[in-house]
Amino acid sequence: MVDVQQARAFTLRRIVFGDMVLNWFLGAVLSLFPAAVDGLLGRSSLAPPLVYRVVGVLFLLFAAWQTFIVVRGRLGVGALLFAALMALGPVVLLTVILLFMNLPLRSGWRIVLWIGDVYMLFLGCWYLFLAVAGRRTPPS
Repeated sequence: MVDVQQARAFTLRRIVFGDMVLNWFLGAVLSLFPAAVDGLLGRSSLAPPLVYRVVGVLFLLFAAWQTFIVVRGRLGVGALLFAALMALGPVVLLTVILLFMNLPLRSGWRIVLWIGDVYMLFLGCWYLFLAVAGRRTPPS
């Protein structure tokens, strides 16, 4: 049996914090260097710079929310459900893109994107698991 309080504490201190740092980094790079990212990923242009900037800003907004959660030190059911939605929504979009769009990606980047997709899938499922377990566990 999983101790929900310990799992939440671990998730907040380790998983959310690590994901927060990653999201700040990705958001900054995508927002500030969209042409460089496009050139790094693709053999030819994949998307206009505005698309990278919008995605970068979304990463930054989510990272700001994660920072608020980490500083506050509480990870309630609502926060877990929101985090799960923010992880699983892009999973669907990225999966569709990788399966059905023939993107001219440079060698290896398709694998990196699939790894990121699987990471977000597991992350979203973990958040959902904790949210459901938290609703079934009476507060102590």
